[in-house]
Amino acid sequence: MISLSCKNCRKKFVVKPYRAKTAIACSHKCLWHLTKDKREFYRLKKIIGKKAANNNEIKFKCHHCSNSFFDSPSRKRKYCSKACVNKSSKLTFKPSFTTVRKAMLSRSLINKCNRCGYDEEPLILGVHHQDRNRNNNHLSNLEVLCPNCHSLEHLKHISHGFK
Repeated sequence: MISLSCKNCRKKFVVKPYRAKTAIACSHKCLWHLTKDKREFYRLKKIIGKKAANNNEIKFKCHHCSNSFFDSPSRKRKYCSKACVNKSSKLTFKPSFTTVRKAMLSRSLINKCNRCGYDEEPLILGVHHQDRNRNNNHLSNLEVLCPNCHSLEHLKHISHGFK
């Protein structure tokens, strides 16, 4: 075995005799740092002056705001920006009954009780399905109620035997 010094970190390392003239680095990391300049030069030399194959820009129309924008046909974009993507997803309101409250909170639809106007603590407000169908999550069927109004609403439909 022959002992050499790394040209990058100056650390001593051992190689077999047949690699004595070719070994210049103690590890792959050091070798990568030593050859970085050569690799970058050849990479840039290959691409300078060449036009990308998919660089034919086509005019698209944003599905949300209807603005025109240019992009590569291979990307198949529907929206002009991330803002339009987010706006579009917020307008589509199709939660399951377990995510109705979360979806309404993210759209700032739970602020105050629709019946009594209670708004001191919005976290206790609940979502009531007017037709009593938990799978019908259309906004016209949902009503924001405080715990008192929600209890009163459900109390109307329970026969307690009081007269």
